Amino acid sequence: MMKQVQATHVTTSISRMAGGLFESVRHLSLETQKHGVELEVLGTQDKFSIEDAGKWSPLQIRVFPIIGPERFAFSPKMSDYLNSCQTQVVHLHGVWQYSAAAVLRWSKTRGRPYLVSSHGMLEPWALQRSRFKKAAINWLFQNKVMQEATCLRATAVSEIESFRRAGLRNPVALIRNGVPFPAKLPVQNRPPGRPPKRALFVSRIHPKKGLLNLVRAWSKIDRKIAAEWELVIVGPDEGGHLAEVMELIQARGLKEKVLYEGEIWDESSKMECYVNADLFILPSYSENFGLVIAEALCCGVAVITTRATPWEELEIHHCGWWIDTGEEPLFHALTAAFATPLEKLREMGLRGRDLIEAKYSWKTPGREMAEVYEWVTGRRGRPECVFE
Repeated sequence: MMKQVQATHVTTSISRMAGGLFESVRHLSLETQKHGVELEVLGTQDKFSIEDAGKWSPLQIRVFPIIGPERFAFSPKMSDYLNSCQTQVVHLHGVWQYSAAAVLRWSKTRGRPYLVSSHGMLEPWALQRSRFKKAAINWLFQNKVMQEATCLRATAVSEIESFRRAGLRNPVALIRNGVPFPAKLPVQNRPPGRPPKRALFVSRIHPKKGLLNLVRAWSKIDRKIAAEWELVIVGPDEGGHLAEVMELIQARGLKEKVLYEGEIWDESSKMECYVNADLFILPSYSENFGLVIAEALCCGVAVITTRATPWEELEIHHCGWWIDTGEEPLFHALTAAFATPLEKLREMGLRGRDLIEAKYSWKTPGREMAEVYEWVTGRRGRPECVFE
């Protein structure tokens, strides 16, 4: 009988500090190990790594210290461990950091395959951020890491297109992300004395997420119509962008209508946050998946998001608005949503919940990922999810 595939996931952070990447890598890992894969996860230390390590159980988690700037995540001990372990395939999550160089070195030394999930970090908008630093890293090792990967993993067709635009001709496994599906949702329970309708933004407070466009568009809505709504912003501040957002809220006279409610990491509290909303908005400039969109739909909430996310299904299944990026398209979408009766918004949200249940469970991605590991280690033929 053939032994299980031994695979190692390498990611910079195994904690909530990684945002949506934490959720997607964790759930993919947990599901993949159910399909004949002996899996361990390597990450680096941060302020939540010890607290969040238990969320990966029963997987084997190893966390290593960082030397120098946290953003680059230089961890020689991680590299040393990787070079000494007996794993048959490594799956790198994320790029532009030391872990990519460590995986390339391991592959060269051991002569074994590796995969790369870029998690949207090669999308055009992302490439423009800190582009001079990225150009240097690309020259040092990142370009070689991508070119020599046995297989790349994409979560959407748009990500495959980004790989090809970058000149990458590697085989690509199209394996979508999933979302845990709760069979029962909590009852909506909003505090008294607030406007009767609520819109919600949940994500990192980062320029990529388009919050400034949202505040500007919100301020242009007819005041009589807008009086029926409030906007709740939830998420961790990144790089001090929250101050810029709050300054614009103040300048546009929206302090009483646009509320920042901090960070929510507890799963039950996050679900309550979604359920208490009548509309979810993510006006992002770039997403390879957009986990929060799936979470909102899963909780029966209609969504507004941009074409910079791979969510054309919002239009196909009539569960939201899929719009061009920018202030003006967002203003028109908000106007349309605000003119939609709550009953109709809830019907849209329920169609979205049906979509998530039918298509976005973690079972299929876990099985497909296991098949790809078997393929790159020579145990089976090319899976249907792999495009060459």
